Amino acid sequence: MEEQLSYEAILDKLAPCGIDCARCVAFARGRVKNLAAELATALEGFENTAPRLADRVPALAEYQRFVEILGFFAQATCAGCREGGSELPFCAARTCFGEQGVDYCFQCAEYPCDRNVYPENLARRWRSANDRMREVGVELYYRQSLEQPRY
Repeated sequence: MEEQLSYEAILDKLAPCGIDCARCVAFARGRVKNLAAELATALEGFENTAPRLADRVPALAEYQRFVEILGFFAQATCAGCREGGSELPFCAARTCFGEQGVDYCFQCAEYPCDRNVYPENLARRWRSANDRMREVGVELYYRQSLEQPRY
């Protein structure tokens, strides 16, 4: 059964720019961090077994590298823009939403503005997300976004 999130609950997951923090690899309260930490715990001690299986599963010869990558995902620390966590220098939305007194860029009287200096692909995502939220509302936009890959 699909969880119906309220507008307030979505605020905790969706950045002012419209990008889903909850599914970001850097988000401290995100799904990736939680799943990586859970997997790391489940695999405790496997570093002793991996070398013995590497002749049958060659990828296990690189198990230590996997552990390093998993550790990176499990140590996510970004609190999200709403909490002052993101430090992306090209993103004005991370502070602008508070200055303008809005939750999302599309709610601002100046939207779309040129304050963000996003790379081209991110600029398209920002504009698309905010246009869609304006069209269908935040709740429906968020539910629909969950059906798409985060990256």
